[in-house]
Amino acid sequence: MDSMSRIKKIFNHCDPSIDAIVIKNGSEPFIDSMFFYVTGIPTGLFEGCAAIIYPDKPMQLIVSSLEEDLAKQASAETLVYETSKEFYDLLQQCTSTCNTIGLSFKNITFSDYITISKKLSRVTFQDISSAFISARMRKDDFELSRIEKACTIADKVMENIAQFIRIGMTERDLSAEIDFHLMRYGADAPAFETISSFGTHTALPHYSHGDRSLSQGDLIICDFGARVDRYHSDMTRTFVFGSASNHQKTMHQVVLHAQEKGIQLIREGVIAKDVHQHVFDTIEETEFSGRFIHSTGHSLGLMVHDGGIGFNSQCSLPLEKDMVLTVEPGIYIPHVGGVRIEDDIVVTKNGCRMLTSSNRDLIEI
Repeated sequence: MDSMSRIKKIFNHCDPSIDAIVIKNGSEPFIDSMFFYVTGIPTGLFEGCAAIIYPDKPMQLIVSSLEEDLAKQASAETLVYETSKEFYDLLQQCTSTCNTIGLSFKNITFSDYITISKKLSRVTFQDISSAFISARMRKDDFELSRIEKACTIADKVMENIAQFIRIGMTERDLSAEIDFHLMRYGADAPAFETISSFGTHTALPHYSHGDRSLSQGDLIICDFGARVDRYHSDMTRTFVFGSASNHQKTMHQVVLHAQEKGIQLIREGVIAKDVHQHVFDTIEETEFSGRFIHSTGHSLGLMVHDGGIGFNSQCSLPLEKDMVLTVEPGIYIPHVGGVRIEDDIVVTKNGCRMLTSSNRDLIEI
C-alpha cells in the first residue's frame, strides 16, 4: 500500500493553507476509518490514538503502548504515550510549527475536538471531511484486491447456504452458520451484523435475525459480507424453503430484472441517481409499485456504507472508474414477505465489473 499516494490525494482536495491533518480516534465505536486508510494497518483497535499527516513530510503516529508493535507496520514515525498528558504533549510537539490544521468534523468526537482546540489554542482548525470522502471514492489497486477477496469469501458462503439450511432452524441459527463459514473461508470478521430473515420478516429490509423458525414455503433473505484487512463485501440472495409460489417467483423475477437493468446502465460518466431512477421505474411499472422503499445501492470499502456516492435519488455525482458500489433493489410486502438481490460492482470506463458472482436465480431449498 502506498501511503504517500493516498495522503497526496487527500491534500489535493484540501485548501493549500492547511499545514497538517490530525486524525484522532475516540473510544470504540468512534474509530475513524481514515486512520487505517492512511496507515494501512490491517489489525488493531487504536483507541485514543492519532495519525498526523503532512503535505510534504512523513506521517507521524501517536499511539498507546498497547498498539506500539502494530503501529510499526505503517510507514511512519511512531511516538508512544502512556497517559493523556503525554498524548497531548506529543501532539503539541508534532504540530508546533502549524498554523492551520485540518480535522474531520464528521468523524472526530465533540469531546476530542474541544480538548484539541484548548490544547492547540493558537491554531486555526478547518473541516476537511469532504476531502476524506473525495479521496476514498475511487479505490486503488490495494483496496480493490482486498474488496475482491472479501467478495470471493462471501460468494463461497452463499454458494453453500443450502447445505446448512434445515426445517425448524431459527434465523439466529442461520446467522451463526453464515458467520462461522465466513471466517472459516478466510474473513477476519463478518462485514456487519448478518441478516438472515424468514417468512414475513423478509419484508423488513433492516431486520437482522431472531428466534423465528423456518417453515415450508418461507422466503429466506441472506444479507451478509466478509471483512478482509478492514475492507468489506456486501451481498444478498433470496431463497424459498420448499416450492416457490407463483407470487414469490414473480417478485423475484421483477427484482432480478430491475437489478440487471441497473447494472447495464452503470459506466463511467453516468449520473448516480439516474441508475437508481432506472431501477426504481422498472419496479414501479409492475404490480409491485410502491414496494421498493430504499436506495438502489451504496459505496463500499473501509466501511460498508463508505460514503461520498450512492445509487439514490439525491446523488448527482457522475460515476468514475474504480468506484465500488452495491446494486440491491428489493420488493417488500408487509405481513407477506420480501425479495432482495444485491451484488458488488466496480465501475469501469465502458461498464462495470461484477465482484460477486453467486447464482442470482430464485433457489428452492
